[in-house]
Amino acid sequence: MPKILVTRNVGPDASSILSTCGLEVIINPSDAEPTREWVLKHLADPEVLAACIMHSQGSDKVDKEFLDACNPNLKVISTFSVGYDHIDVKAANAKGIKVGHTPGVLSDAVADITAMLVLMTMRRVEEGIQLIKSGGWPLLPWAPFVMCGPSIGSPNLTIGFLGFGRISHETLKRLLAFTNTSAPPSVLYLSSRRRENQDQIDADFSEQFGVSVRRAEKEEIAEQSDVVIVLCDLNPSTKDLVNKEFLRTMKKTAVLVNCARGPVVNSEDLAEALEQGEIFGAGLDVITGEPNISPDHPLVKAKNCVVIPHMGSGDVDTRKKMAELCVRNGINGAKGEHLLAEVKV
Repeated sequence: MPKILVTRNVGPDASSILSTCGLEVIINPSDAEPTREWVLKHLADPEVLAACIMHSQGSDKVDKEFLDACNPNLKVISTFSVGYDHIDVKAANAKGIKVGHTPGVLSDAVADITAMLVLMTMRRVEEGIQLIKSGGWPLLPWAPFVMCGPSIGSPNLTIGFLGFGRISHETLKRLLAFTNTSAPPSVLYLSSRRRENQDQIDADFSEQFGVSVRRAEKEEIAEQSDVVIVLCDLNPSTKDLVNKEFLRTMKKTAVLVNCARGPVVNSEDLAEALEQGEIFGAGLDVITGEPNISPDHPLVKAKNCVVIPHMGSGDVDTRKKMAELCVRNGINGAKGEHLLAEVKV
């Protein structure tokens, strides 16, 4: 009987879909990562036609070892994520294997977290929480500007985006609710390249959001932005996009927020910039090396850095939608049907 491999518990709703799909389901029933050997063993089964995998897990990384283990009948790999930097898509396609992912359904959830991190970083919320937990509040002398940070409502603020896709759009909508209406912000964004009709694209964006929006190069974004938000794909051109040079160009009063992928921001360079006061603060939902981040990591220890454990899409409704899209991609691929969302590179 044709089979589908699912490497993690995907919840009752998606499991119900799997139970009626006409395929035998091989599932890791727990929330824990399976062994790499368990995954590779099932991939070798000639009846396994589809594999539903997770992001940022060593057991599920689609590299040469993974693809060499795949039986020749495997038709699809479906990842429980929008990002696919853990998958060698070209190598999979070369073996006739389609790759599915889960775009669109998590834009609102990630935008919520991104806006939250902007506000937490600007208003020194992490520092305030630690002050309470350490018992330091009674020892803090009060003065008008103690524990103050920059304001999202400052007049003529500049918000810079590295990457300006769906999640960036939703994030901007949220942030605009907090900004100064009489002296509104302007928006700069970096995209992969300038289009022939770039002026019209920017005019349309400006009309859509009600503030000035235009494409800029990364140097201008670094130099002018009061808030820099990283929401681009991770690929060879964006790895270490935010590095020592970028950070030194930023305003000392600016904040950086990364809700994309950890390696887009060079961690060592960021830690140095925070320590030396080259920027005001940073908020990170992602970090290079996750989840193997210890309490003594320089960015975790930095008082002007908020670090949370990759929670961007982590609300229940969003994860249910991701699970459904992930398993439907797998089922469709196994049956030779079009994927609901296929990665094209």
